[in-house]
Amino acid sequence: MKTLTGLCMAATLATTAGVSIEATAAGYFKDDFSWGFNSTIWQPRNGSNGTPFGCTFNEGAISPSSHGITLSVSDGTCSELQSKAFYGYGKVQGSLKTGNTAGTVSSIFTYTSWWDSPGRAWQEIDIEFLPSLGNVVHTNVIYQPQGGQYQSWEQDVPLGQYGLNIQNDLLTIGFDWSETQIRWYVYDSSGNEQTVRVVYKDNGDGYIASDEIPAYAWPVDNTKIMINHWHGDNSAEAFYFPGQYYHQTAWAYYDFLEYIPH
Repeated sequence: MKTLTGLCMAATLATTAGVSIEATAAGYFKDDFSWGFNSTIWQPRNGSNGTPFGCTFNEGAISPSSHGITLSVSDGTCSELQSKAFYGYGKVQGSLKTGNTAGTVSSIFTYTSWWDSPGRAWQEIDIEFLPSLGNVVHTNVIYQPQGGQYQSWEQDVPLGQYGLNIQNDLLTIGFDWSETQIRWYVYDSSGNEQTVRVVYKDNGDGYIASDEIPAYAWPVDNTKIMINHWHGDNSAEAFYFPGQYYHQTAWAYYDFLEYIPH
């Protein structure tokens, strides 16, 4: 199913310059964003993407504090961090809180594609929050071979069932990516880890179940880890994702980001 969720991410990342990928994945890190981001881990993004984005990424929109950073959005300006290294199977998790500004997106995700290595398929795993959707986490896996068909496997998960509200609570969330499954999870209002969604690599039995992804589309390559916050441009595409934007300022606060390799 082709959706604008993936198209939006494609537009973000298509402007990233190609890089040389090391044969082995980088190791563990945790950045608690004390007085800013760790510049050995992260590269701030500067540049524009075109529709359906309504803003230009600007590292000046990333604000430090004594513990945590704020990725700001204003009319025409948005913010993003990309990891400098590439990472393999493991857990990607962080803690964040967002405002309630319609038409914006805040996210934690992995991404690699032909922009990183010629001929490589686009592979992406998403955690996204859209105030236009309400108190839900938007989860997604994206696959597209270079020059081929785009595919995605999306699911919105209501957070209220876990006693959480992304606009009111500092929410710890992540996904665990392995050779055979991707499991998204949150820590509920009592501090207990709760699985919110699991997808599996097709087991080869000739039938693709609703919670399975074809083996050819499974994310396998070392990947960047990214966070961003942006608003739409109120085009027809943007009305679909991320919804109508009313030219308001917005914020997304990130308390930490951690990668734990398998």
